[in-house]
Amino acid sequence: MSTDEFISAFAQDKLTRKDVVIKQLQDDLAQEKDRRREDWFIGIVLFTVLLNVFFFTVIPTLSGPFVLLILELLILFPLAKRLGMEQIAEMIDRILGRMASGVGNKNRN
Repeated sequence: MSTDEFISAFAQDKLTRKDVVIKQLQDDLAQEKDRRREDWFIGIVLFTVLLNVFFFTVIPTLSGPFVLLILELLILFPLAKRLGMEQIAEMIDRILGRMASGVGNKNRN
């Protein structure tokens, strides 16, 4: 194959079967990594819920579980972003924003 033929084949984006298989494998790997990140996040959230059940039964006041919930949200927000759970991170951000604005409004009154 001459240089001109190679350049024209490259310019026309002639893909070989090997190129197609490589692209498909890369896509499959990316999907698998995404699924595993989602599984990790779901596992961490379930573990957090189990801990909440334990702590909510042990802590006698109402303020203790509320503070614990805020701390968990502050931890889950960056974790969700790091694991690629952007929709969850946006939801947690909105919840924290509403909680902060609610506390700010109470302090003004």
